[in-house]
Amino acid sequence: MLESTARPLVQQPETPPIHKPVTTPAPNTHIAFSGFERTLMFACGVLATVVCVVCLFMQNRLSNTQRQYEDLQTQIAKQSQTTANLKQEIGELSNSERLDTFAKAHGFKVINGNIKRVDNK
Repeated sequence: MLESTARPLVQQPETPPIHKPVTTPAPNTHIAFSGFERTLMFACGVLATVVCVVCLFMQNRLSNTQRQYEDLQTQIAKQSQTTANLKQEIGELSNSERLDTFAKAHGFKVINGNIKRVDNK
């Protein structure tokens, strides 16, 4: 029974310590920016800001120009449609049958050589 309650105390040989090179912490090597570096960084920041603002203004101007162009295209399309309608109306009014009917109703004589036609050119 003694054997079960007591453990034999056996000394284990100590392992020799492994020599690791001792690393010393790096000293605090904080280097402050020089005046030139600060000025250069400030100038780069201002330049980047100016470039961004110029890009925004140019984009706004481009969109305004695009809108004006589209408005002008719409006006041109409307005027072209009006011109086409007027040419069609002129063609209908200068129809030889209509002119003959108008001339007979008012006692005139139609001479086809004297009628000028409007061409769609």
